[in-house]
Amino acid sequence: MNHYADTVLTNANVITMDQRQPRAQAIAIQGTTIIAVSATDALHDLIGPDTLTLDLGGRTVTPGLIDGHAHLDREGLKYLYPSLAGATSVADVLALVKQAAADRPPGEWVVTMPVGTPPWYFDGPETLAERRGPTRHELDAAVPDHPVYIRGPWGYWNKPPLWSFANSMALQKAGIDRDTRPPSSTVEIERDPETGEPTGAFRETYPVPILELTLFRAVPRFTHQDRVRALEYSMALYASTGTTSVYEGHGVAPEVIRAYHQLWESGQQTVRAALVLSPTWSTVDEAERTLADWLPYAAGRGFGDDRLRIGGVFVPFGGHPEVAQAARAALPYTAWAGFVNQAYTPAEFREYARVVLAHGHRLNTTVGEDLDAVLDVIEPLAAEIPLADRQLVLQHLRIVSPAAIERMKRLRAVVTTQPASYIWKAGPEALARADNGEQIVPHRALLDAGLPFVLSTDNKPYQPLVAVWAALARTARETGQVIGPGQTITREEALRAMTLDAARITFEEDRKGSIEVGKLADLVVFAQDPLTVPLDQLPDLPVELTMIGSQIVHYTAALA
Repeated sequence: MNHYADTVLTNANVITMDQRQPRAQAIAIQGTTIIAVSATDALHDLIGPDTLTLDLGGRTVTPGLIDGHAHLDREGLKYLYPSLAGATSVADVLALVKQAAADRPPGEWVVTMPVGTPPWYFDGPETLAERRGPTRHELDAAVPDHPVYIRGPWGYWNKPPLWSFANSMALQKAGIDRDTRPPSSTVEIERDPETGEPTGAFRETYPVPILELTLFRAVPRFTHQDRVRALEYSMALYASTGTTSVYEGHGVAPEVIRAYHQLWESGQQTVRAALVLSPTWSTVDEAERTLADWLPYAAGRGFGDDRLRIGGVFVPFGGHPEVAQAARAALPYTAWAGFVNQAYTPAEFREYARVVLAHGHRLNTTVGEDLDAVLDVIEPLAAEIPLADRQLVLQHLRIVSPAAIERMKRLRAVVTTQPASYIWKAGPEALARADNGEQIVPHRALLDAGLPFVLSTDNKPYQPLVAVWAALARTARETGQVIGPGQTITREEALRAMTLDAARITFEEDRKGSIEVGKLADLVVFAQDPLTVPLDQLPDLPVELTMIGSQIVHYTAALA
C-alpha cells in the first residue's frame, strides 16, 4: 500500500480546533482523510513523486465551516433572473427592465428580481427618487410587447411590506382586473382611486410571499432543472466562502430533495448536506401513516453518506393560516421557500410533534420569540416519550431567558442561532420585547451553562463570516448600538460554533469539525488569520482555497 500522501499543505498557520493540538503548520491527506497534522519538517517522508504539495506561505487553515441553518438551495435561484440593483429612480428601473426584454421574443415573460440591492433589499421602492415603484402604464411604455413582473423579495431578507409590480400584459395573462379580490388578508392590490383599476403594484404584509402562488400563477415558475442548476451554483458560492457542510433544519420540500438527489447521483454535489424533511401531510393520521410506512429510513440519525444525508422532520410552531393554506394549494411547488409552509396552533404542534418523536424521528422546529411556549409542549412529551440525545433541534433562538437555557439543556437539545438576523438586523426590535439585551441571542450564557450552540447564516446572507462577525460585534444595523454586551464571546468560541460544535448537529463530531488524524479533509485556507484580523475586516476576509474531502472545490489566483 502506498504510504505517501495524496496532498500535503505546508508552511501554514493551522487552527485545528483540537484541544490536544491547537496549532500546527502542516497537514497530510490521503484519499478523503487527514493522515498527519504536525510541523512542516515532520512530513517529508509522506511526500512522494505524485504528492500535491501546497506551500501556503503562512496563510491560515481552519476546519471547513458548517452552516447549521443554511437554505443553500435558495441562493442560486437569485441569479436566474435579472437584478435591478443600482436603480435609484423609476426611470432606472424601467431602463433595466427594458434591457432585460431586449433579447426576448415578443410575448415572452420578463421577470426580474426585486427593486433594491441584494442580499437584503433594504432599499426597496420607497427609497427610489419617486418613493414608489413603477406603474403598469410606465412599464407598458417601456416594454410594450412583453408581460413584465417585478417580484417582491423573500420577506425574511428584510421585513414587510413586500412590493411587486406588473404591467398590463402581465395583469391580463394573470386574469387580474378591477373585480379581482385579494387572495388573503396579507395581500393588497393597489388601485387607481378614480377608476378602481389595478395600478400594477401589489403589497404583501407577511414575510412569506404568496402572490406567485395565487394571483400570479401565470408567472414562469422555478423548474426542476432551474433548481438543479441553482443548487449547483449555490454550492460553488457557499464553498467560495469556506462553507463545506450545511444542515437544512427548516426542512426541504420533495422538489428540493429531488434536485439534491440528482446532483448527488451524478457525482456533482460538492458541499455536504444534511436534509431535514419538510412533509406535505395535512392531517395527523396522514403523518402517522407517513412516518410509519415510507419514511422509516429518516429516523434516528437518518440515511445517506458523507455527502448527502436525509433525516429528521420539521414541524413549525405557529405560522399564518391563510398563508399556509395558499402555499399548500400550490404544492408540489414551493417558490422561494423550498419548504412546505404549514401553520399549527400549540395543540396541533403537540400532536404532530408527538407522532414524530414516537416514531423515533428527530424533531426540528423554529422558536423565534416562542421558545417558552415550545418548551411547554416538548417537556411533557419528553416525559412521555424519552428523547434520545440531540433528538430535538431548536432553531432561530431569539429571546432566551436563563430558565429556558436550563430547560433546553435538560432536553439535551441542539440549538442554532442566526446573529446576523436577530442581532444585527432585528436586535432593536427584540429589545422592545425582551427584559434586556442580555437575553437576545445570549451566546455567552449558553456557553457558560454548558449548552454549545451552532452558528448559521439562514442565507441572510450566505457568507458564514458575516454570521461570525455578527456574533462577535453584536451591533445593530441602523444605530450601531451594542445589543447585550455581556453576551460577547471570543473568536475561538465563534469559530468553534461553526466547526466542531456545529458538527454535533449531524452527530459527526468524530468525522469533521476539527483538523485531526482520521477526520475528513474538509479545510479552508484564509488569506489572513480570522482570529486576529481587524474585526471590521472579518466579514470580507478572502477564502483562497476550500477543500471538501480532499477535493479542491474553490481556488483563487493568490495560491497559483
